[in-house]
Amino acid sequence: MELAIVLAIVGLTTAFGLPGWRMFLDRIAVERTASEVTTALAIARNAAVLRATRARLTIAADSLRVDEWGEDGWMTVWRWPGPDWQAVSLSVSNSSVIFGPTGVGWGTANTAVVLRRGTKTAKITTSRVGRVKRW
Repeated sequence: MELAIVLAIVGLTTAFGLPGWRMFLDRIAVERTASEVTTALAIARNAAVLRATRARLTIAADSLRVDEWGEDGWMTVWRWPGPDWQAVSLSVSNSSVIFGPTGVGWGTANTAVVLRRGTKTAKITTSRVGRVKRW
């Protein structure tokens, strides 16, 4: 009898606590992925400035890759797993962000990256001057 009561209490506690736990895990995954994307943007911009060349960040669901312009074209410098490994969906307006030797963006003026998992969402935008903002 006592065991049945304990099991019922554990079952009720789990049933009420699980949805909150899932939202907590979604928030952690989205925040972690957003931090990785902003870090990759900063690394790409710094690589361009420090080496006085162009650097490109390619944002894809399966990988984040920083390439540097060299004598033989684009060469990969850094690579990370993309949002897929955290089960975070990705929507990006421009999958390739290029920074010039001064840190200013080349090509399209603004890039918007939207990361989503469950009910949690993070939006990252970059301006043409290389400024990164998280919403």
